[in-house]
Amino acid sequence: MDSRILKGFGIFLILFVLIVGGMVFFDNLNKVEVLKEDHISDVTFDENKKNIYIFWGNGCAHCEHLKEYLTENAKLWKDDYQIFAFETWKDEENEKLMNDVLALMNKENEGTPTVIIGDEVIVGYGEDMNSTFEAAFQSEKDNEYDVIKKYQEQ
Repeated sequence: MDSRILKGFGIFLILFVLIVGGMVFFDNLNKVEVLKEDHISDVTFDENKKNIYIFWGNGCAHCEHLKEYLTENAKLWKDDYQIFAFETWKDEENEKLMNDVLALMNKENEGTPTVIIGDEVIVGYGEDMNSTFEAAFQSEKDNEYDVIKKYQEQ
C-alpha cells in the first residue's frame, strides 16, 4: 500500500513539474527582452525592420519603467523594429558609444534612458510620454536614417 501512495505522489509531482514548466516556457515565448546589455558588435540590420537604440543605466528607475512600457506594448513596435539596448552606467564602451552617437546627431547626453528611433531622440521616460513614443514608432518606421550605420561608416 505504501508503494502505491509513493507511486501516485511521484506521478502527481511529475505532472505538476511538467505543467508549471510548460506555463513558464509558453509565457516566456511571448515576452520581449528589451533592456539587454548589447554592444555595437551585437547590432544587426534587417531590411524588413528598423532599429531602435536604447541607452540605459542598470538601476535607473525611469529605465525600468520604459522597459515595462515597451514589454507590455510590444505590439506597437515589434513588427517594424528591433531593439538594441546599451547599458551605459557600468559599461564605459557603451557610454562612449552613446556620447559619440549623440554628437553625430548634434545632441548632448542628457542622461538615461535615451532612445533613438530613426533620427528622433527621446530622453527620459514617464507615462505622460507614451504618446511621444507611439508617435515616433509611427513616424519613423519609414525613415531610412540609422545613426549606428552612419557611425560605423565613419
